[in-house]
Amino acid sequence: MRICAARGEIILGYVDESGFSSTPNNRYAWTLCSEVHSVTAIRSKRINVMGCLLSTDQLITSCLEESVTGTWFYAYLLGVAQRVKQIYDIPLVLILDNASIHRSKKMETFRELLEIEYSTSLYFIPAYSPELNRIEMVWKQMKYHWRDFKVMSAEQIKEWVYSVSSQFGSKYMFTF
Repeated sequence: MRICAARGEIILGYVDESGFSSTPNNRYAWTLCSEVHSVTAIRSKRINVMGCLLSTDQLITSCLEESVTGTWFYAYLLGVAQRVKQIYDIPLVLILDNASIHRSKKMETFRELLEIEYSTSLYFIPAYSPELNRIEMVWKQMKYHWRDFKVMSAEQIKEWVYSVSSQFGSKYMFTF
């Protein structure tokens, strides 16, 4: 869905970060009385994922084996903005929460560059309003419904995240 603006169309992008560990989030587990439910643990790095759900039904992700910093975050936004400008050449509005890396002083300078070079503006949702950021639904689906209930290495998690991204809208989709 594209949104019509006064001077033409715009694309909305819902942006956020999430983390995935080697063991899946525990949904529900049944065990016999007096037994303890267990999952075999493996040592693996947590994978941090930056994601943007576009109003064109595309999911753009990037995985890191390290913490997401302001520099990484800006590089990610720049890549999204370049991609949208190249494919659609219409303004992009990115919707973000108020995380410190989104609001840092360094991001103020980057924000101006995004607006000038790529017609990309950032819109911050009110604090404590994750329901206004649609990508939160993607993270929930990925963690609790689309991920197989198995232990994965860091490489397997990255491959799976990219698989979800590339098949978003066909194999992976929302049904209400």
